Parts: sequence; C-alpha cells; structure tokens
Amino acid sequence: MRVDDWRNLPASALEPVYEGERSRWANGLQWDLTGSLRVLEQARAAGTLPGLVVRGPGQSIVGWTYFLVQQGVLQVGALHARTADGVRLLLDAIFKSPEASLAHEVLLFVYPDSPACESALQRRRFAVTRYWYLRRTLERSCVVPPDPALRAVLDSDGPDLVRLFSRAYAGVPGARCFAPHGRLDEWAQYLGQLTRGTALGQFLPDASLVTAGESRTSLAGASIVTALSERTIHLAQIVVDPAARRQHLASRMLDALLSWGVQHDRATATLLVSEENPQARALYDARGFVQTGYFLHAERPLGRRVLSPPVAVSA
Repeated sequence: MRVDDWRNLPASALEPVYEGERSRWANGLQWDLTGSLRVLEQARAAGTLPGLVVRGPGQSIVGWTYFLVQQGVLQVGALHARTADGVRLLLDAIFKSPEASLAHEVLLFVYPDSPACESALQRRRFAVTRYWYLRRTLERSCVVPPDPALRAVLDSDGPDLVRLFSRAYAGVPGARCFAPHGRLDEWAQYLGQLTRGTALGQFLPDASLVTAGESRTSLAGASIVTALSERTIHLAQIVVDPAARRQHLASRMLDALLSWGVQHDRATATLLVSEENPQARALYDARGFVQTGYFLHAERPLGRRVLSPPVAVSA
C-alpha cells in the first residue's frame, strides 16, 4: 500500500470515496453529508485542506483522511481504511506530516467504518472514548404544551452562550472534543461552527432554545439543534449552568425539541452522548432514544514517539 497527498489528485479520483461516505452516513445515521462534502472538496481542490489517501491494488483508494492545525492542535476530521494496517499507515503518515510539526497534540472525532479504526488508535497509544449515536422516531405523543420559560435562540445571545458553555463544561474531561483547552475563544469558535458551519448539519434557530438565569442577564440553559436531512433533526448540544441544575431544564428542553420536531413534520431526532456520561444517557433512554451507532473521540500528545518504519508520501 502507498500513501499519497490527496491534494494532488483530480476530483474524479475522490468521487467514489465521497459517494461511499455519503451513502454510509445516510444509511447508518440518516445524515445527509452532501453539503459538508461539497465544502470539503472545495478546500481540498484549493489546496487549503491537508489530507492523505492510501492506494491499494490497481491504484484504488482504500483509505483516506484529512486534518488541519488550530491553535497547536492537530484535528483529524476523518480516518477511514479497510484494515487496521491501513488505519495505522494513515496515522503514521499524519504524524510525519509538516502540519504535525506545528502541533503539540492530536484530536480526532470520527465515525468509524469498522472496529479496525479503534484498534489502530489504541495501538498508537490514543486515549479513546466512544460517543453513542442515539435516535428516536418522532410521533404525536411527543407533543407537549409550550414552556413559557423557554424561547428561541437569538443572534444577540452569542456572547452569553459562549459563557454558558464555558461554565457548564468547566472541569469536564469530555469537553476537550469541543474546546481542547476550555478557553472562551475556543468555545466561541465551536459555537460558530455549530451555528454557521455544516459539519453537524444546518443550524435551526427556531428549534434551538435558551432559558434565562436568575439575573435575567445571563443564560441558565440552552439547546443547539441542527437539521441533518429534510426529516432528521439533531440535538447538537444541550447545556445547563451548574447553578441551575436540578430544575429539570435539560429534560424540558429535550421535550420541547421533540415536540417541535413533530409540529414541523420531522420524522427522527438524533444526538450523541459520551459513554462517560451515564446520567445524560439515562435521560435519553427514558425519552425513547435507542443506540444505532457510535463515533470515536481520540487524543494523544505529539512529541517524541516510536512509530513503524518511515512512511513515504508521494508529492
């Protein structure tokens, strides 16, 4: 097998890769990747998004990845190969990339296409956490009366949302997959990705809710909702200020989301929850969500390391 820089390939070479990925997400997650893949290809073709492919027999692409460096963190957005050897080959090539020399750690959040991905990450000394992908069918029984304490998110809520996310996730290890160092600028960037990007679907401001804190000048809770497809809505985030917990805010916002989905002719609601958050998982189980897949969050420092023999990447 051989590793190539994907920026040197014609668009036609990546079309089967994108089509396979689009089909895999649609069938497994009810998630339409069309918009995200379009943005991905534009960045790849422009040469601004580093990535690699693994070539197999007949020069066919049997593995691929892309990544970028943000504030000293090498963030990997995809990691796919048919075998564990292929995944490890990609990882070793990432570690030896010019971008890796600019980073002090590497983070991944990926939808694996086989158990080989998790095995390869563990072999390369990554700390790996599963995020369960949960789904439930929306039906008339989900409809509840409007909650007067909840209102739709406004553009002007941005700064308060950033501060709320920071307070809600303070000291939570799982927050590293959203804001690696917990800084306000990282939370602002993450919130911008949710509300202006397409990686987690199209932001739905009317379905996203906030509730005011006691001072009325801060937020006590918020939910950020996106559309993964025409009929699927996704709870991208639900956060509650530590000072406002035990008021059932999370369950009230979740119930309001399910109700909104039915009233707006959506068929399915989905979300992700860490295996390290059994309390949230219990809430979602009680609301009828069932596990249908999982994502992997993995991290490790970048420094002195022992890898397999040098990987040749063709220019």
